[in-house]
Amino acid sequence: MLRHTNVLIDLFYSELPMDQRVPKVAALGYTAIETWQGGDAAVVKKIGDACIQNGVRFVSIVMNGPSDMTVAPVKTGNRKAFIEQLDRYSDNALAAGCHMGIVTTGNHVPGQTSEEHRKTLVDCLIEAGTKAAKKGFALNLEPLNTLVDHKGYYLESREVSMEIVKEVHLPNVKLLYDLYHMQIMGGNHLEFILPNLGLIGHFHTAGVPGRHELFEGEMNYPFVMQKILAAGYQGFFGLEYKPLLPSEESLRKTANLLS
Repeated sequence: MLRHTNVLIDLFYSELPMDQRVPKVAALGYTAIETWQGGDAAVVKKIGDACIQNGVRFVSIVMNGPSDMTVAPVKTGNRKAFIEQLDRYSDNALAAGCHMGIVTTGNHVPGQTSEEHRKTLVDCLIEAGTKAAKKGFALNLEPLNTLVDHKGYYLESREVSMEIVKEVHLPNVKLLYDLYHMQIMGGNHLEFILPNLGLIGHFHTAGVPGRHELFEGEMNYPFVMQKILAAGYQGFFGLEYKPLLPSEESLRKTANLLS
């Protein structure tokens, strides 16, 4: 399982510049990373260079923040700004050797109907996904929990998220399934994941409750991850948790859990 696990470097070794975190996680046996960065081309390129130097795969960046309504693809009138940002961020990623990005929807927009929210999002994803595909770039749409971390966020349902991915109907637009967020929103993961695995492009993980280490909380991560890999998943599980332990100790214990 460890070879299918990547580290979200933004949450670890906070005393170091982003690119200097890459050799730290590589030394612990991790072979891939991702980042919330996307807009700063110089930072992203430094991360990419560090990945090459340390034999680490650069898996994913974030294309837009979940609470940033200036480019939220669910908001009517944002389409041009959203497409322009995704175009720029994907160029940054590709220049650094990264071929995948995470799309968030933004929050519910006062005055917009449910139909307007969904149609605006679908239309944005079709245009963005079509443009990204020409560059060899993939997008993963992320539902988030609205009970603890992201109150007001539009896309809280994995079922609705999957419907939207199917409606967009592009091979490079899939679902990001965050096991932490979806555990809070109901759990029963494998019953949903296994039949839909072909349309899931990436996973995130964190302990529930608290969003801390995987070896704390109510989730049996080795069991769930083994089942997903046994079903044929070839991608990565991102470690997107807030460590309670010092970074090295936390990541070492997580590596032992998943080895």
